[in-house]
Amino acid sequence: MPVEASGTSTATGTAPDAETLIARAEALIPAIRAQAAEAERLGHFTDELLQRFRDAGFYRMFLPRMFGGYESTHETFLEVAYRVACGDPGTAWCYTLSASHVAIVASMLGEQAQRELIEPHGELRSPHRAPPGGKAEKVEGGYRISGKWRFSSGVPVSTHFMANTIWAPEDGEPVEFSFITPVENVTILDDWGGGKGIGVQASGSNTVEISDPVFVPEHHVIYDDLLFGQDRDWAEGTPGTRLHGNGHYLGVYGGFYHLCFAAIFAGAAQAAVDELRELGKRTPALFSPPGVLMRDDGDVQRALGRAAAKADAAHAIMSAGARASDALLDRWARTHEPITKAETMRLWALGRQAALLGCEAVQIAFQSAGPSAVSSSSPLQRIVRDCEVYLGHASSQPIIDMARGQAEFGVPIAFGPPDEPKP
Repeated sequence: MPVEASGTSTATGTAPDAETLIARAEALIPAIRAQAAEAERLGHFTDELLQRFRDAGFYRMFLPRMFGGYESTHETFLEVAYRVACGDPGTAWCYTLSASHVAIVASMLGEQAQRELIEPHGELRSPHRAPPGGKAEKVEGGYRISGKWRFSSGVPVSTHFMANTIWAPEDGEPVEFSFITPVENVTILDDWGGGKGIGVQASGSNTVEISDPVFVPEHHVIYDDLLFGQDRDWAEGTPGTRLHGNGHYLGVYGGFYHLCFAAIFAGAAQAAVDELRELGKRTPALFSPPGVLMRDDGDVQRALGRAAAKADAAHAIMSAGARASDALLDRWARTHEPITKAETMRLWALGRQAALLGCEAVQIAFQSAGPSAVSSSSPLQRIVRDCEVYLGHASSQPIIDMARGQAEFGVPIAFGPPDEPKP
């Protein structure tokens, strides 16, 4: 069942700076780790942790200031998400994909819709299931929408549900669009957590069903390309840039979205390094004389060093990608220069490399931890399974390398809308 919103967060007033938000996330790592096993059983992080995230202001980072938000940078958000993942990657997946999508609403919808969606709760938490599902029927004033959407990560802790669907008019081409509706209008199926999958079982990636069609007003619908923004009027910006006076509400998310996975799996790598280090202080080494601990075994020392270096590299790449993402939006705010598909693919590829490096670090730590790592009580076995899910995710696939190479050659990129922005 969805977690009910408890009203406006206590984290109001003067917006905390980046250092404060990051320090709050760092301080929560022990609490995140303490609930990780329960979160995996539930299928999402605990209600108590949700409230602590809200009190810390973690759901206000992309909320506009007019609603009491902080309008934080991508770098700040991802550094917070990274530290949540240092606690538990599955929890971070659920948090990141429920906390970041308020930026879509704040970018692409008008003031009336933003007020209608945000003000009842004082914030907005929502997944965004991008692959289109269900069907839409055009009616006066909007659409009637029904269907099923799998892997709606973050929905059990959300106030709303956002997804893509298709309207197929009788006399024209199908139209794909995003819609958003209060979570009370949907059914969250019990098909995630508790061993129903192999990994990220705390991510809240349940199937969402709308069996009785729900009315969604036209002004709660987004027709624009959110990955690359190639259908933007770059000179005019978006409803969000005009309303909030902030270039970060430009609504181009292809790069940032995939940097979120960098934060999750760079954090997973650091969590695995921390666990191997602690195991090494108390666990006998394999193939060594009695009394020799893992910390004194050269093979384990080398493994920990390799894993730690890869974890550091993954975090560094994530941070560099976050700064580059912010820089593109700041450039648009100064010049209205379009963000190209090639620039978005560069960020996407950076995010992928960081996440893959993080998964490599996790594998090294797991393979060096000895038999205790396979116990169901071991954080390492859970983190390894989380990585396996990412390695099967569309974001991690080799086509990203091809698209990045196409961008370097200046030839058409393999997927997405046409390369040229509309005039």
